[in-house]
Amino acid sequence: MAAKKTILFIDDNPVDRTLISRLLAKHDFKVLLAEDGPTGLRMAKEQPLDLILLDILLPQISGIELCKKLKADVTTFDIPVIFYTSIDTPKHLIDYSSYGACDYIQKTTPPEELIASIKAILE
Repeated sequence: MAAKKTILFIDDNPVDRTLISRLLAKHDFKVLLAEDGPTGLRMAKEQPLDLILLDILLPQISGIELCKKLKADVTTFDIPVIFYTSIDTPKHLIDYSSYGACDYIQKTTPPEELIASIKAILE
């Protein structure tokens, strides 16, 4: 049996953290949670991760700035990042890859599409 993939979800909304952690656990992922950028950055440096699901609108440091920090750090640069946001700008208008993210998913996206995106990136 393959080891569970570990996903760090960084979001300041406790409801979103609960819903997404349940969804990911149901799909057999190990889930770690952070409520802000500094905590998420520390966690990413301290333990092996397979993927980071990152809200853009965070207190203290934005998800975009956090993604730049992750990609500039030798210990975290190779962890795939998906922006997961309530910002409703269409995906094709966001240059998420220039910040180092591999996808941009709106929170209104159906859960099965989020899971499909995560699985595609992890394969």
